[in-house]
Amino acid sequence: MKSSSALISLTIVDKNHCAIDTDYPLEKGQNLLKNLLINGIKTHSKCGGKAICSHCKIQVISGHQYCNNPVAEEKIHLTKQQLDQGWRLACQVFCLKNISIYLPSHDEI
Repeated sequence: MKSSSALISLTIVDKNHCAIDTDYPLEKGQNLLKNLLINGIKTHSKCGGKAICSHCKIQVISGHQYCNNPVAEEKIHLTKQQLDQGWRLACQVFCLKNISIYLPSHDEI
């Protein structure tokens, strides 16, 4: 079993930023997509985390300051406005502390 000191948590929110699911453990050092899949949270990813399809798009609502900066692959798939609004590719996001995210529906991607 992994040490609880290495775990941080994720809150999933709805369009109005109200919590709908909370306290999913996230392992530091794993990208957010992998953490979502480990926790049984469905994503729309088609490429398996290679930053090719952009279907793992999420919006970081709070805690963005605890995530790595957007990488070149995200800047290809997301506009500056989307990046400024917290949109990221889950396969490219690494978190150091608790965050909350919005998972868009397939139609929103």
